[in-house]
Amino acid sequence: MATAMNVAELFLSWANRDGDLITNLKMQKLLYYAQAWYVVNLKNKSLFNEVIEAWELGPVIPIVYHYFKKYGYNSISYIDNGNEEKPFTPAQLDYLKQFYGKFIGFSAHALVNMSHNEGPWKNTFKEGETNKVIPNSLMKSYYSTLI
Repeated sequence: MATAMNVAELFLSWANRDGDLITNLKMQKLLYYAQAWYVVNLKNKSLFNEVIEAWELGPVIPIVYHYFKKYGYNSISYIDNGNEEKPFTPAQLDYLKQFYGKFIGFSAHALVNMSHNEGPWKNTFKEGETNKVIPNSLMKSYYSTLI
């Protein structure tokens, strides 16, 4: 199974190709929505196994956040290695291409606002609490109603 970092590297590779910029904040939301819609569309199968936590600025995959936090609010600098598509099946790549095409145009702040106004984050985040996992089942039940 691919990891959240594999998805992040794929998105960064495509961003390089297309001249898009992705900050760590935007990456977190892209990963969240990629997982959420994958779970909805592929009947409970996960795109990656890493947990998504409800943080103050929205959903976060901690391991990816900490890897890219050195960039702060700046866009992530990434050098393609040519292997970004290898961890994925053809069906996953098709899904990710469609997802990326629809979501890359949203700003980081638009994605934060979207996630803050939706059930999975709102029902999980508690001020002052950490490590609150947003379960895939909650994402599936919420986003399934939006189809």
